[in-house]
Order: sequence, then C-alpha cells, then structure tokens
Amino acid sequence: MSNCTDTAVSCDLLVIGGGSAGMWAAHRFAELMPGRSIVIVDKGPRDWGGLMTMAGGDFDAVMPGENVDDWLKDLVYYFDGLCDQPLMREVLLRSRERFADYQKWGCEFFTREDGTLKSVPQRGLANVRLYPAKLKGRGGEHMVRALVSQLKNHGVKRYGRIMITDLLTKDGRVTGAVGFNSLDGTFMSFRAKAVIAATGVGGWKTSYGKNTPTGESSEMVWKAGAVLRDCEFCRVWNMPRYFGWEGQTALMPLGGRFVNALGESFMEKYSPVLGPNTDPHYTTIAMAMEIRAGRGPLRFDISRINPDDMILLRPQTGWQLLNYEKLRDLGMDLFRDNTEWMPQMTISYGGMDADLYGRTAAEGLFAAGTARNMEPGVYAGGFALMSTSVTGHLAGEGAARYLQGLESTDEGVDQDEKELRAEIMAPLHRATGLAPKDVQTRIQSAVFPYDVSILKTEEALSRALAEIRRIREEEIPALAASDPHYLLKAREVRGMAFISELYLTAALERRETRAGHYREDYPQRDNSRYLAWLELSSDGMGGVNKTWKPVPVDTYPIPVTSYYQDNFDFSEK
Repeated sequence: MSNCTDTAVSCDLLVIGGGSAGMWAAHRFAELMPGRSIVIVDKGPRDWGGLMTMAGGDFDAVMPGENVDDWLKDLVYYFDGLCDQPLMREVLLRSRERFADYQKWGCEFFTREDGTLKSVPQRGLANVRLYPAKLKGRGGEHMVRALVSQLKNHGVKRYGRIMITDLLTKDGRVTGAVGFNSLDGTFMSFRAKAVIAATGVGGWKTSYGKNTPTGESSEMVWKAGAVLRDCEFCRVWNMPRYFGWEGQTALMPLGGRFVNALGESFMEKYSPVLGPNTDPHYTTIAMAMEIRAGRGPLRFDISRINPDDMILLRPQTGWQLLNYEKLRDLGMDLFRDNTEWMPQMTISYGGMDADLYGRTAAEGLFAAGTARNMEPGVYAGGFALMSTSVTGHLAGEGAARYLQGLESTDEGVDQDEKELRAEIMAPLHRATGLAPKDVQTRIQSAVFPYDVSILKTEEALSRALAEIRRIREEEIPALAASDPHYLLKAREVRGMAFISELYLTAALERRETRAGHYREDYPQRDNSRYLAWLELSSDGMGGVNKTWKPVPVDTYPIPVTSYYQDNFDFSEK
C-alpha cells in the first residue's frame, strides 16, 4: 500500500481518455484556444493511444464527389431509424477532412494499381465503405503516433496510468476530476474550467481489444448529472473460439462465410437477401440459434476468398503479426484453415446524450467518441475511427466555445476531497475481502448466457438483473485490493457491475426487436412505442429515471421508410 503524497493539477481543459476521441478533442481545442493549458489523463500508458493502437487503421470517409445524404440514408436504414441525423450528417461531412489529416501526417491507405484508393463495401449497404490501412496490423498505431506528435507541438500535457474515478462539481458545474496513480497509489486531483469525457464505453473484458473499457466512466458522469442512452444495445461480436482476432469486417465482403457442423453456409437461411455479408449482430443471432439447434460447432470458411485479397487482411508487422505467428505455431492459422468461431459479448453501446458539439446535461462536461451514444448495436467496419475522430474534433470546438463564453472561472468544488480519497482507497485498507477477478467472473456469468446477451427474454434478463443487483449490494462493497494495480481492477469491476445493471434495465424496457437488440419474446419491431431513445438518469436516491425520447422523424430530412432488420427472419429453422 502506498503512502505517496497527493498531487494536484490545474488546467483550462481536462480530457479524460487518451485515445482517438480524446486526442482529437485536445488537438482541436488547442487550435482554437492557443496558449490555454490542456491536460489528458488515461488509465493506460501515456502514449499508448487507447484502443486506436489496437485498431487495424481502417477508416470510413465520404469522399469528394460522393453525396453525404446518400450515406446518411444508408445509416438511417441500417440503424432501423434510431439515428441522430444532424449529428450523423456532421460526422459524415467532416469525415473526409479527418481522413485527409491522417494522410497529411503520413498515414497510408491501400491503393489500386492506378493509384486510386481501394475501398471495401460494408454490410450490404449501397454507399458505406471503408478504406483499409496499408500496413495491416499497425494502421492504428501509426495514427496514434501522428496525433501524439501534434499534441506535443501544442504543448499538451499527458498523464498515464491514472484511473479517474469521480468528477468534481461546483454549484452543478463540472470543474475537474479525481483519481489515483495505479502504479504508486498517488491520489490525483485535477481542476479544470471544462472537462471532456472521451473514455470509451462499458464492457466485460472479453478480449485483447476490449479489455480496457469497463464502465467506470459511465458511473462517474452519471453521478455528475449526465444522461445515458442506448444502454440496451451491446456489441456482440464473432470471435475465434480460442483467441481474439479482428478482420471479419473485410473478410465477409471478399467471400468469407460461417458454416455449421453440416457444412451449410447458414446465413442464407436467415437472410436470403444479404447472406453472409451482413452485420455481425445479426450473424451472432443466427450462430446462437444454430448452436442451440445442435448444429455446432461453427467454422469460418475462407475457401471463397481470392488469395490476392489476403494482403488486405494478413498482418504484416506489429503486435498483430506477433499474435498471428504465435497462433500459427500452435497450429491455428486464420488465413489458411477454417477455424472455429463463436459469438462473444464485448462492450456496451450505452453512452452520454449530448448535442452536436458534445455538450451534456451536466454543465462543463462534454462527451466525445464512444463515451457518447452513436450506434444502436450495429457497427460498420471503419466507423469507430471515423466517428471518434470527428466527435472528438467537435467536442474540442464545443469546449472552446464554452470557455470563450464562461463568465466565472471559480474552480472550487462542492465535494470533500478527503472523503472522496478515503472512499476511493477503501479497498486498499481491507485486510480481507473479495478478489476483483472473482467478482468479475460472476458478473460475466450473469450477463453472457445467450438468452441474456443475444436471444433475450424477459425471464432471463430479470434473472440476470437480480444477480447483478445482488453483486452490487453485497460484493462490490467487499472488494479488496493488495496494491494500487488491484485497486484499479476493483474500480473496473465496480464499473462493470454498474453498466451491467443499466444494460439489463434498459433491455427489459425495450420490448421489441430493433437493430442490435433482439428480444426473442418480442421479435417484431414496434414503431408506435419504440421508435425512440431510452434515456436513463439518476433519480438522486440510488434509482433510475427512465424516459422515452421519440426520434423527431417529422423534422429530420431523411424519412424512416425502410429497415435493415427486415432483411432477416429468425423464426425457427
């Protein structure tokens, strides 16, 4: 246990989260407010760049000559109507600028022999496509290096290994945050005139690429007064059974497909129109049904992929190449064999409700990237790097505008920081208690069953919710940590329990099937009640306020007339 001296830091802008959205937010703020002090804190290493470092580097962008509204129509259709059209249109409008910035900074993308960019269509949509990074396996890492270089030029200060646990407020305005150094236990206090949360989402620590978002950020913004929505939607992904891997986004359009134990390419049964080239959330519903019917195990068939296209997929350098070579030495070669795959619960899509420039219901708090809600449980490849860069850019603008109009610069706080410190460090002072890993396993065991995470039913969701509430009441207060590293793990598990309860609460409320949310007991879409966002907020007494906010289809430019969901039939096969 550490006895290190507390550390206090003051700045104009505090950015929580050092990934794509956080770095873009800091970059844009610095452009608009030169000379102002900016601090980025991240619970990972200072320069690691969040999950962007783990990304392949594929990027969606509306290119010159293309119509933004054509892309927007695709996404309104793909999201089954749950699309914030003004926000999405702005994201698409700015996507080309962010793509050009990356190119200007030296990030390279695949080109054809004639020098034009090579693109890969997504999810059977007419217009949405991604542009693959040239160096597969290191595209995201190169993006991180480019942004870090820009931040150094702006004089942005960055702190790593800092777990932020609570936001500070003064008279209802967010004025900073507190947390601790997970290496030495130093208590950290940050005072700021504006705060941008670019912390990602909640999740369940299922694989290498989704090991860091665990929900602690959702809990802290919730307590500060932010509103969360889309909590009923989660990313349920296809993964090889024995190891985590990326790449099916590009594999499917090039001919990849899943087959069952009978050798059948089963997606054609569930979607004769789209077949295998569809969104993974629909594929995982079919996978769960095939397994339940006794037609597992399921394998990924690469026999129809042109060998010349493998260069788009096979890692050439970096950590992905290292992983690939280790797996190949163990006899598992994703690019040679038909490997066994399965559905996997990964992260929540619940995020803060915010305006175009990231402003939330809590004054002084802005949301960027996947910390704000964007997608209703479906995902096009390359969308994350596009949306995090643009929403980070927008949040940086929003924070700059806020500071330009801010009359009071009082950075005082209402909380007693000594009490906060004692509460945060409490697990370190328990001689005995529960290990974070054991509690995490029980949370996963409650949420992961197929009837809770994929083929959802009232009975299963209610059962899981009762167990998560028991864990939050009985086990979370009993967590113990032997050192600051395990204190971080304890806080992550607490966040995981929090986001699990919101997920189950929201999933029970949406009694229909839409986009990435499939209710087996309510398999039809119900526009009369649920063409709306479910907004969750704290009632101030430990409970949850639940409000349905209808999508304003009468004022949006793109009418909601067709639905991606209608391409599928999941009745018993």
